[in-house]
Amino acid sequence: MQRYRWWMVTAGLGGGLAAGSAAGGPLPGDAYEIIEAELIDRRSGTVELWHQEVDRSEGDRVGTFGALTTRGTGNWQTTVGLGTEGVEDESAGAFLDLEGLWLWRDRRRDGFGLGLAAGVDYSISEDQRRDHYVLVPYSVDWGQRTTFHANFGLNHNRQADDTDGIWGTGIDWRFTERWDVILQVTGNTDSDNDARGALGLRAGLLDGLVDLDLAYGRVMSSGEDDEFYLGISFDAIRF
Repeated sequence: MQRYRWWMVTAGLGGGLAAGSAAGGPLPGDAYEIIEAELIDRRSGTVELWHQEVDRSEGDRVGTFGALTTRGTGNWQTTVGLGTEGVEDESAGAFLDLEGLWLWRDRRRDGFGLGLAAGVDYSISEDQRRDHYVLVPYSVDWGQRTTFHANFGLNHNRQADDTDGIWGTGIDWRFTERWDVILQVTGNTDSDNDARGALGLRAGLLDGLVDLDLAYGRVMSSGEDDEFYLGISFDAIRF
């Protein structure tokens, strides 16, 4: 959705994006780690709900995530996310994500989108901040049906006291009026083996007020676990 998640480097574009998603582990977050250079409507709020399962031989990992994005009248928006992650049938850890996105160029007005995003991932269960990131999102249309997205920035892992560059590229392809295919690749500059791919199918319902997503993600090095996602987003607030 419109974010590269704060955990992109730690939890895969983090864990994704972080979204974190940072290229690394699959939890927490949603399937998509790219932050798009696009804002929601003015004076509105959008809700996202996600369920994730990671198929592992020693026990499946399960994650849930919910986020509220709000925008007033300016060229910026904020997102607050809350989720849990853990091994199935065991107690799960909780986390909180905060994110801000400011847009300098609007894709529909200027022909391309360009902005600045920053965020933090906080472990409620461990009572500590885990990751901080800042990045530049870029989006541009390719023809009538395809939009290209790119992210470049920095992520600081507070636990390891380490800062890495993060990157991501992706496309949204609208093959019918209501159906989109989403393809993304994200990673960090510390290791080429941690690049993560995500493939999703999105259905737009109720004249675009509701989006339903089915997605698959995986770190591209051999032997990594398969990630499966089900998500829904909808316009929840008008003010």
